[in-house]
Amino acid sequence: MKEKFQKIWTTKITGQQVYIFSLVLYLFFAFLQNSTFHAYLGSRPFNLVSYLVVGLLVFKIIFLDDYSSIQRGIIFLILILAIISWLKSKSNLIIVMMAFILSGQGVSFRKVIKYYYNITLIIFAVVVTSSLLGIIKNLIFVVKGRAIRYSLGIVYPTDLAARVLYLLLAHAFLNFEKLNWKYYFSYFLIDVVLMKITNARLSVLCILIMIVALIIAKTASNYPDGISRLFFSMYWMAAPILSFLAIIATYFYDGENHIYTKVNHLLSGRLSYGSLAFYNYRIPLLGQKVVEHGLGGNSGLRIFHHSNQGYFFIDSSYMRLLMIYGLLMLLIVIGIIMTISIKATLNKNFVLPTVMLIVVISCMVEQHLLELSYNPFLLALLTSCKPTNYRMKGKFNNE
Repeated sequence: MKEKFQKIWTTKITGQQVYIFSLVLYLFFAFLQNSTFHAYLGSRPFNLVSYLVVGLLVFKIIFLDDYSSIQRGIIFLILILAIISWLKSKSNLIIVMMAFILSGQGVSFRKVIKYYYNITLIIFAVVVTSSLLGIIKNLIFVVKGRAIRYSLGIVYPTDLAARVLYLLLAHAFLNFEKLNWKYYFSYFLIDVVLMKITNARLSVLCILIMIVALIIAKTASNYPDGISRLFFSMYWMAAPILSFLAIIATYFYDGENHIYTKVNHLLSGRLSYGSLAFYNYRIPLLGQKVVEHGLGGNSGLRIFHHSNQGYFFIDSSYMRLLMIYGLLMLLIVIGIIMTISIKATLNKNFVLPTVMLIVVISCMVEQHLLELSYNPFLLALLTSCKPTNYRMKGKFNNE
């Protein structure tokens, strides 16, 4: 027994172990925070875990990672900017995400996605089951002219739909070599059921786009000289273009323009609320406190039942980055997305740029870009993500 304890005590802790432990711990609490379990837990455990995780990841960067002095200096400069943005915005999402992104050295990205998929799927099943059994609330939203919308233990139906979207992206990433019409049809069936439950049109549309984009990526991997390869090679451009369009369209929103009005209606008022953010707040360089009142959770349901009186929320991830976390953080995050996509494209990794394309499209209208329990794909920046060779037999070559 003494020898076993000595062996455990002398076992070397690796950077990947610290990273994966931090990831699993954070995913567990972050998921519950976004469910109606929140009514029992409150925000304190989630915040404490967030700070603990950031501390562990900074420890990994300092003592377990092998960066050059210049690389370490750049990393800590970005972390300092993220800390300032966090303190000004009062939202710790930015520092948590940046800590995970910048401490990824020596970690297998495929392993990250495996853990994300398995942990998230298990907790998702527990939350949905708990809501159906009445252990936690299953919030139901009824809007005139739309189907009844169920959240199944998640704080809002669109968040439930986004959960499914990101789980499907992770599943497609892990099974890219095996993707065929059976997988695509399964994704489509899930999409149909999701529409019936949530009526979340935007996430449902993103899943349809995901299926088409995956077909293009598989075709590109099989036919190097085909037109699919040309489409695939341009995916990296989506982040700067779509983020620019989302911000400019919101900035110049005109409620008296009938085209703008129609688009705003299709987007459930996202343009008008984003425009209100420009009216009420300045564009900060490094973050500011923005007071929001969303429709998620019990408090949001009360706002919903009072004809949305007092509702104000910035849905677009790019608008959130700009108005809450600041212009510098917007540019840094867009740069990270572009770098991930370009590197993967050059390495002939066909699935990662495809996944990033869907993330970028979804984030035009959804707020989950910096929420790790939804979106783990920004962690590909410094983690090990080797190219996939579709023609190779055997296991997925991403480790």
